[in-house]
Amino acid sequence: MSYLEDSSKNGDPVRPGEQWFFYWKTSAALWESRILQFPPHEVVFIPLYWGFHAESASDWDFGRIQPERDILRLTQLLTHHGRKFCWILPLTPAPFLPNGGVPVTAARVMSINTDGVHLAVLDQELKLNKMYSFFEPKVFQSFASFVKAFGSFLASSKIKAPVWGAQFSYHQDGKNLSFMEDRSLAFEQGFSRYLKKANPNGNDLTETKREAQLKDIFTEEVSALFKTTAEAGLSPFWGGSQSIVVLGAGPKETIERSFDGGKSQLEYTRDLFNHYVNHQWISSALLTQKEKKDSLERILGEHFGSREIAERYNYESYSAELTEEFRPFGVISLFGGRTGEEFQRLGLTSFLDKHFRWLYQRHDELEFTPEWIDVHHDKIKFFHGRDLDRTKFSQILKLFLMGQRILLDLEGLHPDLDKRLQIFLLENNLKMQSVNYLTTTNIVELGEGRFITFEGEKLLSEPQKEKFWQHIFRYLNLVQPELQMDEDVFSLWRIRGTTPHELSYLDVRRVNFYNPTSYKKIVSIKTHKHFAFMRMIDPIKAQAKSTPDGVDVELLPNGKIALDFGHYEEA
Repeated sequence: MSYLEDSSKNGDPVRPGEQWFFYWKTSAALWESRILQFPPHEVVFIPLYWGFHAESASDWDFGRIQPERDILRLTQLLTHHGRKFCWILPLTPAPFLPNGGVPVTAARVMSINTDGVHLAVLDQELKLNKMYSFFEPKVFQSFASFVKAFGSFLASSKIKAPVWGAQFSYHQDGKNLSFMEDRSLAFEQGFSRYLKKANPNGNDLTETKREAQLKDIFTEEVSALFKTTAEAGLSPFWGGSQSIVVLGAGPKETIERSFDGGKSQLEYTRDLFNHYVNHQWISSALLTQKEKKDSLERILGEHFGSREIAERYNYESYSAELTEEFRPFGVISLFGGRTGEEFQRLGLTSFLDKHFRWLYQRHDELEFTPEWIDVHHDKIKFFHGRDLDRTKFSQILKLFLMGQRILLDLEGLHPDLDKRLQIFLLENNLKMQSVNYLTTTNIVELGEGRFITFEGEKLLSEPQKEKFWQHIFRYLNLVQPELQMDEDVFSLWRIRGTTPHELSYLDVRRVNFYNPTSYKKIVSIKTHKHFAFMRMIDPIKAQAKSTPDGVDVELLPNGKIALDFGHYEEA
C-alpha cells in the first residue's frame, strides 16, 4: 500500500506526497522515527534544499556545523533500516522550498512570469514561498558551487544512491509553465547580454513574435546549462532528469488556495487527468490535508502510488507478459505534437475522448528500449511525419517488423524518409493496399503488424473526419467496453493476467470510477458480448447493478467504485 492511501499521513509536511522526505522540516533527532513510518518496500525520495546547506556564498555544510544538515547520518539511518532512497535536485525554482531553494546570499530578484506577476506559492502549511530568478548570475554561481561540493561529499561518503534532477512547472490556462519562465530584471539583463554575444552587430527585434522566440530559446539554453552543470558535477551518481507538474502551484491557484473554499476537488481532478493523458508526472507536495481528500486522495493512492513511482524512477519495471498484478492500461500512444493541437486538428483527440476516454497518452519522445517495447507492444502508436528524423523513422519500421500497429500522418515527412519507406517495402516484398475515403490511406500488413499511412492535411478541413477515425479503429479491431457517462465523471482502466480459475478469459480489466462533484452521476457500461462482469470492489457512496447490455453504476457526490470484467477470447 502506498502511504498516499493512508489519510493519517496526508497532513504531514515532512512527508507530503510521492514518498518525498523533507528532512529540513524536522529535528534530526526525529529522522529515524519518521523513516520507520515509510513502508519497507517504498523508495524514499529526498529533495535537496540546497539553500539550506549554505554557510556562505561558497561554503556548504553537510552536517559539520548543524545536525539538521547532516545528510550522511540521514543516509546511514536509511541504509540501517533497509530503505532504498535517492536524491531529488531542483534544476528550476522549487515551489515547496523557501526562495525556491535559492540561498539567501543569492536571492536578489524575484521571478516574474510572462503575465507580469511575481511568483509566490503557498506550501502545505500555507506559508508563502517566494520564487527567485534563476537568471541572476549569483544563483548559477551558487548552484554550480553546491553541485561540486555535493558531488565531492557523495564520493567521499561512498553514497551510491542516484541523484535525479527535477524541473518543476505549474498548470494554468490549459498549459504547463515552467518555474524557469521569467521576465524579471535579471532575465532581461541576461537576455540583453545573450543577444549582444550572439549578434555583436546588433539584432532587429521589431517583430514581437521574433523577440518571444528568442526569449524562449534563451530560457531553454539557461535551463540546459543548469542541467548539464548538475549532470557533469554528479556524473557518477546521475540518474537522469524528471519534469514534474506541481498541483496547486500556479499564481491563480495560489490566490484560490488562500480563500476558505480553495480550489475544488473537480478542478484538481481535471488537472490530474490532463497530466495523466499528457504523460506528465505530478507532485501533490503543496496540497494540505483538507485539499487532498475524497476523490483526489483516492486517485493519487490508486493510480500514482508506490508501484508507479518506483517504475518512473527505474527501480521497477512491468514484465512483458501480464501477471496477476494490475497495471495501467491504454490502447494508443501519441508521439510528438508538442502542444497537442495537431491531434485536435485531425479530430483524433475528440474521437478518442468520445470512444476511448483516458485510454490514450501523449509522449514527447519514443522510448526505444527493449523493456518499453515489450510492455507497450499491444498499444497502437501514432506519429507525425514532421517529427521524424532518420533514426526515429528506422525505429518505427522496426516496431512494425516486431508485429506492432503503427499510424503515420505523412504531412511534413521528409522526401528522403518517404524514399526510405518505399525501399523498405521493396526489400521486404511487402504490398501496400490503398483506400480513398476522405483522404488517401495506405495499409501494409505483416503478420500481426500493421503500418497505416494517411495524408492528414486533407482531414483538417473535412467536417466528417470522425468517420475516418471510426473506420481506422474498426479495422484495427479494438475491443473495449463502451462507457456512457457525464464529462465530470472520471475513469481509469487497469489490466492483469488471469488466475488458474479464470482460464476462459484472455485477461481481466478493472475500471475505477470517481465522482468529484457534489451531484449524483450515472454511468452505463456496454460490454458488447466481449466482456463478462465479474465483481465490484470497494464501493464508496456508489452501487452497481447488472443489465442485459452490461452494468449501470450510480455514483453519489465524492463516490467511487471499481469493477472487474473478464475479457473473452475474440472470434
